[in-house]
Amino acid sequence: MTDYMHFRGRYRAYFKPVNEQQIRNNSFYALKWQCIDIDSLEIIETRRIERERVGDFIYLPRLKAKSRFSILRLLQLNACDVVIHADEKMAFSEDLEHVVLSNQSGERREAKSQFRNIKHNRINYETGYCEGTIYFSVPFKQSIIPQTEPQQNLNPVINISEGPKEANIDIPDLVVNPEVSMPNFKTDIGFKGCLGNLGRIFKFFVYMLILYAFIGLLAKAFKVRFGDTETSEHNTNIESSKPKLNPKQDTLAPVETWDYLTQHNIRWKDFEIQQYNAKYTTSSELFKASQRLHTPFSNVKTNDALSYWNSVYTEFSSRDSRKLDSLYTYFNKEREKKQLNTLQTSEMVITFIQEIPYCLIHDGTCEEANKMAPFIQDYHSSNKPCLAEVISGVQSPYEFIHNLKGDCDTRSLLAYTLLSRLGIAASIWVSDVYGHSILGVGIGTGSRNVKSIGDMRHTAVELTAKGFRLGMISPDHTNMENWNIALYNNQ
Repeated sequence: MTDYMHFRGRYRAYFKPVNEQQIRNNSFYALKWQCIDIDSLEIIETRRIERERVGDFIYLPRLKAKSRFSILRLLQLNACDVVIHADEKMAFSEDLEHVVLSNQSGERREAKSQFRNIKHNRINYETGYCEGTIYFSVPFKQSIIPQTEPQQNLNPVINISEGPKEANIDIPDLVVNPEVSMPNFKTDIGFKGCLGNLGRIFKFFVYMLILYAFIGLLAKAFKVRFGDTETSEHNTNIESSKPKLNPKQDTLAPVETWDYLTQHNIRWKDFEIQQYNAKYTTSSELFKASQRLHTPFSNVKTNDALSYWNSVYTEFSSRDSRKLDSLYTYFNKEREKKQLNTLQTSEMVITFIQEIPYCLIHDGTCEEANKMAPFIQDYHSSNKPCLAEVISGVQSPYEFIHNLKGDCDTRSLLAYTLLSRLGIAASIWVSDVYGHSILGVGIGTGSRNVKSIGDMRHTAVELTAKGFRLGMISPDHTNMENWNIALYNNQ
């Protein structure tokens, strides 16, 4: 027997931005939802959907959660990323039924019209962001739910220890494990049996094997070779060629001074499924020049950590900015070709950096670093990639795009430098409490993760993993008082 569990919570949601002219020709049901983040979850015994829909609301008969399989994401055109937080560490994703988003649209334009005026301050159509109270239901099979208590005695706030045993996905702490990934994939959470899906999963893998074999044959038949490449073991969307001598140099000079060029090719998609392919070349001589930027900061002793980071970030960003001309030119052309607004341009850069796999950068040897923080010791014990003995523990923007190794502040520094070149206000945030760094962008999204800098409000974003849109950071890092601004540019 199939039944429903009913929930009420608080949500922050993103949809594809629309302008006023577009909304005149569409109802609120036509909004293209991309990501919805739900917390403060409560179980409610029953729902009266019609009463919930009275007044100022958006109603969706079904909000489908995206699959974690990339091929299925392409097929699920009406799906979006659904992240439901059960507590600070646990979350799950599932299709939502009879979704009511309260306190959203404006007054109806006519008595019985489905169209409403764009007046409500909780929804922003230009940036595609809204928040408020959500009601939804999730179907489940009663035989799967442990019936240890009568339903009327259920604690209205979800407690993981009392819920279905397979209901949760651990959201890693950004400090403990910087390789955070958004929990936007579906799991068996007890509401739906998994055995009934085995046949479809088996068919899916059979079809994928056939498709893979077919693509392999085509690749052999039409392969065009542009040079030897070394593909990242973490991400097949990133390729770097073997270094080759720069043909424009004097090869009669000593070997140590020879310049080698490396070609890079990074493919990725943004949050609106726009596809990008950045191709650029880096130089071994320019890389060595950027490495020399670290020397003045060796053995610097100061009691003012914020001032120290401001000096490091300012020097690295200003000295490397012009070395990023090829990347800047690419992003600027994509902005013009795709007619991207400021938010979309920012997220094009954000998703580019999120595509590059995480690599821990630290000052000193690995043995010395292990004594500084437990999470570094755990990181090394897992045989995850790191780059040791880097003065200041951060790479400059050019170093990062050359060797593609970067942790939190290395990523924030590259994003800051690129956005500044593109004329977009940006900032670098650091926190001693969280032992972490994130990026700030001078764009309002409606998110609560903002800080006022001068006369602008900068919105935070996590860069160490995919899936974080502007305004989204780890749930453990949302106390804005724990963040300090190390560097900013309000353009």
